[in-house]
Amino acid sequence: MEAQKLLTKNPRAELYYDLIELFTGLSLVAFLWTHMIFVATILLGADIYNKLAAGLDKYYLSYVGIPIIIAIAILHVLSAGRRIPTRYQEQKIIWRHAKMIKGTDTWIWVFQVITGVSILVLAAIHIFIILSQWPIEANISTQRMKEFLWFYLILLLLGEYHAGFGLYRQFVKWGWFPRKSLGYVTKCITVIILALGFAALWVFNTMGGAL
Repeated sequence: MEAQKLLTKNPRAELYYDLIELFTGLSLVAFLWTHMIFVATILLGADIYNKLAAGLDKYYLSYVGIPIIIAIAILHVLSAGRRIPTRYQEQKIIWRHAKMIKGTDTWIWVFQVITGVSILVLAAIHIFIILSQWPIEANISTQRMKEFLWFYLILLLLGEYHAGFGLYRQFVKWGWFPRKSLGYVTKCITVIILALGFAALWVFNTMGGAL
């Protein structure tokens, strides 16, 4: 908390941290939704899925994109995580205040912290699994989805919750869109992306030996 106190004494530093949090957050949401659309190409068949994956490798988009996304994620963790209480006593105070205030946005922030920490761990495991089973192909992805189904279900739910409500919080914070309308839009997009994710998982788990 001492570092946080020092930062709050410098409005310019706080602004820079907020801008980094905004830029990295928007970049990660864009990546997550684009990634889910890519995964959902399995709905169009294994051939299209494999051709898209091969194209990403052919033009080195995967090899360049993965390190960039990891770097952006690290920046986001550092910028967004600077306000997270690390001491148990501070966490108890935050939890007590959230229950007292009973505000929706307060609880959104609390669950953003919980899901953010969870995603950090799960995403690191996901990247390790992907890199250890490279290249990306439909048959490999099918085996992975079957073996780690519950892992990917949890990651999908947490990731889309964090992305949707994170986008909502950022836009409300900067006052770019009306709160009520923005809530409807982000929830609608989240439902669509979740539907694509669930459908893709279902297809992977029913393809089996057909590949």
